[in-house]
Amino acid sequence: MNNVKHMSELSLLKRLMAYLVILVGYFFYCYNFVVIDYVRPFLVQYYGITLGQTALFYTAQSIGALIGALSCAWFAENFGRKKILILITLLNGGATLINISSRSFETWMIMRFIIGISLGGYFTVAVTIMVGLFTAKVRGKVTAFASSLFSIALIIMGAYGALLGESNWEMLMVIGGLPPVIAAIAMAFLVPNEKKYIPFGSEKEGDNESKVEEDKRGTWKEMFSGKLAKISITCILLSGLNFIGYQFFSGFVTVYLREVRNFDAKTMGILFSAASSGSLIGAYVWGFVADKFGRKVNAFGFMLSSLMIGLYFVAPSSVMILSICGFLYGIGLSSSAIWGGYFTELFPRHLKSMGASLFHGGRIIALFAPSIVVAVRNATSLQTAMWGAPILFTLAAILWLTLPETLETGILYKKEK
Repeated sequence: MNNVKHMSELSLLKRLMAYLVILVGYFFYCYNFVVIDYVRPFLVQYYGITLGQTALFYTAQSIGALIGALSCAWFAENFGRKKILILITLLNGGATLINISSRSFETWMIMRFIIGISLGGYFTVAVTIMVGLFTAKVRGKVTAFASSLFSIALIIMGAYGALLGESNWEMLMVIGGLPPVIAAIAMAFLVPNEKKYIPFGSEKEGDNESKVEEDKRGTWKEMFSGKLAKISITCILLSGLNFIGYQFFSGFVTVYLREVRNFDAKTMGILFSAASSGSLIGAYVWGFVADKFGRKVNAFGFMLSSLMIGLYFVAPSSVMILSICGFLYGIGLSSSAIWGGYFTELFPRHLKSMGASLFHGGRIIALFAPSIVVAVRNATSLQTAMWGAPILFTLAAILWLTLPETLETGILYKKEK
């Protein structure tokens, strides 16, 4: 125990190298989460899998992600974050390669579930390690940049898919499998062990308490006990409202643009890209805001998204106006890019991985969001169903503001009595 050092004693270069290799894994966490949507038409055409069956792949993957996030959080805190990070990165790559080796629906269902476990687990453990590499002053930007990789993965996937062409579409899956395996090997050498280097954010408990923390084991019972119970439940509800709100609008916006606005595919692509660009830029903007003014200030991003969705529905069918609304909606939506780091800051050292996992915990609430939209649409109209999105994002913003501010220099920070 005497050999334990603080993370600040590890050179910045080594910490940046660790961050970089974790980002590689994070990119393929994002990539493998959405690649199933991209290859869906090819699965129908070349593998004989029905469109309805491909929809079940997302469900299997989401359930796996939920299980992975919650279980890997416990394993990470009890068996070591670095070990679990390497294992789930290997699982992500290996399962993806096995996935593409089969053409049967049953195998794809099983593998998407397993891949989902690795994806949910990766987010939880990777975020916990990342935020421990740096001080609170840059933690918002650290997690926001990682979150921006989701938009970057979509852009690269589209470009790579266009380059490959239809005959080589399976390479989209292969490229999602090999790099994570290589990244996992690099992690063994580059990622510091939290047992040897106390992460940033753990030292504020004081030297004596930090030593006690090292011997503590994180449990879900503690997460839902006392004062932590309210925070845990709020985080899950907040995440769930975000997932549902996203599905209510972004999940059906292309259908809305075609059925309600009667736009062609080219125009739909322009409007979709506008929102994606906003999300990419917004991640960096809100990362800066969170580090400068506090984590809770980002809640106003959801209010911006709510406003822009409302304007989206009432605005004339002008590509320029709708592009601006979509762009600003995307910026507001990215205010949640800091949640991974923020959720870890809300909990003591031995529960940080579990705190990060609450992001995917919200999937419990959102599993049937698309079905709800379809049901309301069938009963009334698509636009009526999609109006639920601004309501949900507004509720999420209000709920966010009830959580503690973790940045001591934040404008909404209140010292606990």
